[in-house]
Amino acid sequence: MGIIFVLIGAFCFAISNAYWKKVTTHIPFQIGMFYRGVFATAIFAILYFGFRHAPFFKYWIVRDIAFDKQLLLSIALSVFNIFGLVFFLQGLQKAPVSVVVPVSSLKLFTILTAVFVVGEVWKTPYLYAFILSTAGLLLLYLQGKELAKGSQLKTGIIYGLASSFFWGSSYALYTYPISWWGPLGFSLVIETTAMLFGLAMVVKDGMLKDLFKYLQAKHLVEYLILGVLLVAGGLAINVSYQYLPVVVINILIISSQILSVLIGFVFFKERLSPKQWLGLALIIASFFIVATAA
Repeated sequence: MGIIFVLIGAFCFAISNAYWKKVTTHIPFQIGMFYRGVFATAIFAILYFGFRHAPFFKYWIVRDIAFDKQLLLSIALSVFNIFGLVFFLQGLQKAPVSVVVPVSSLKLFTILTAVFVVGEVWKTPYLYAFILSTAGLLLLYLQGKELAKGSQLKTGIIYGLASSFFWGSSYALYTYPISWWGPLGFSLVIETTAMLFGLAMVVKDGMLKDLFKYLQAKHLVEYLILGVLLVAGGLAINVSYQYLPVVVINILIISSQILSVLIGFVFFKERLSPKQWLGLALIIASFFIVATAA
């Protein structure tokens, strides 16, 4: 069951990652973050406050959200995680998808945090899967490198590594707030925090006057798509923490990069070479190794 939820989350995040490239070509990423957060928070609020007592959600809520130490820690972790998205979006604006996505998907920080902070057990099959998936990401990156100019390559690597650090470390720590609130409760906390963080960035960068400028119908459709993908993907991944170890989840979710790169290939004309196809094959192989071991 846990693997199914990871696949759902990976599928939604893959589409979302590639779709961000389209959105940020004509909408500042700060404004996009805020409005996506508005839609996602609204959906999660409706689910949480309107349906949390429904039988379908009874296993996804541990206790009601309360203002206490655990909520403050959850918010702090959410802010830390959001920096991953900030660097990721900045990278997409300045470098090809095929450079930023593979670098940001490296799971070294996740594994180190999961093993040495969370205390998860490291199994030999995980090592094989990690080597294969990392080799696959490297092959994807090498071709993306050839598509990028010198400045784009450097920027893509820097922002990709930064997003990998913030995303990877925080995802490993998700196990704590999910155990406190449940997947649905924590999803509401993190997306509300992300929405407010996006608004703070809009204000900081002097874009408050532009908020209404990007409220046209075509923009609202894009925010809604991003919001729905976030709700479906984020909730699915958070639910998977109830079934699988953190290391397993985060190695499996690398499979999302297969679709991300293919979307970049189809829609953004970022042609794939034989080495990239080999990279995708290695990632698929790592998925099956971990799925079998789990």
